[in-house]
Amino acid sequence: MRLLLTNDDGIDSEGLHALARHFEIDNEVIIAAPMEQRSASSHSITMSKVIDVKERKIEGIKSKAYSINGTPADCVRIALDKLVDKVDMVISGVNRGYNVGIDVVYSGTVSAAIEAAICKVPSIAVSMQAENKGFDFNVAVECAKKVFETAKSKYMKDDVVLNLNVPDVKSEELKGIKVCKTGFKMYHGFYVEKSDENNNIGFYQEAKPTGYDVEGTDLYYVKRGYATLTPLHYDLTNYKILDEVEKIFK
Repeated sequence: MRLLLTNDDGIDSEGLHALARHFEIDNEVIIAAPMEQRSASSHSITMSKVIDVKERKIEGIKSKAYSINGTPADCVRIALDKLVDKVDMVISGVNRGYNVGIDVVYSGTVSAAIEAAICKVPSIAVSMQAENKGFDFNVAVECAKKVFETAKSKYMKDDVVLNLNVPDVKSEELKGIKVCKTGFKMYHGFYVEKSDENNNIGFYQEAKPTGYDVEGTDLYYVKRGYATLTPLHYDLTNYKILDEVEKIFK
């Protein structure tokens, strides 16, 4: 299969390289990733400036790679429109850190995969918690491979994103993959004041995550050593209350 790999951590991310090294063995791989770190860029696209694209050679990886000074969504849009004729699937990651709960709204990793779905290309977003110094991206890559092989043979939906999150455990300690819904993960955001050399005051964020430990959610299962897989869609309509709202505003 022909795969497009991207991320939001940048072209030099080890998570992206681990994904490429594994998947290029049996597939044709093209890499299109941001020139630099673009985490939490959500689904933004570049409108007001020219987007530069440069071909890059990545040591230890044979696949063609492009470095793009845009957002993750930009990378997918440009790759599908200008850099490659046809792609069977887009895989975004491996992101360093979970994209669970409300993270999916902010995540550039997930948004790149959603952009693929908007363009009617099947996609997988892959993220791994990286708390310990000895964490191994290959654990997430192995999970991604399992999801990819199953999707390839049984579930190639061109408008669905499969959002995979893998805990920071050794391969033999991973309890399996749970298909589940997103949980409620928010951040108690607070800003710390900081002044520069000219005594100009600014603020930077030191947010701490919070969440409900609700069974059946991604937050619940990753805390217990499972990888989680959640199907996502770009249609944000709240269908549960659609009729109710229609009656009120009719």
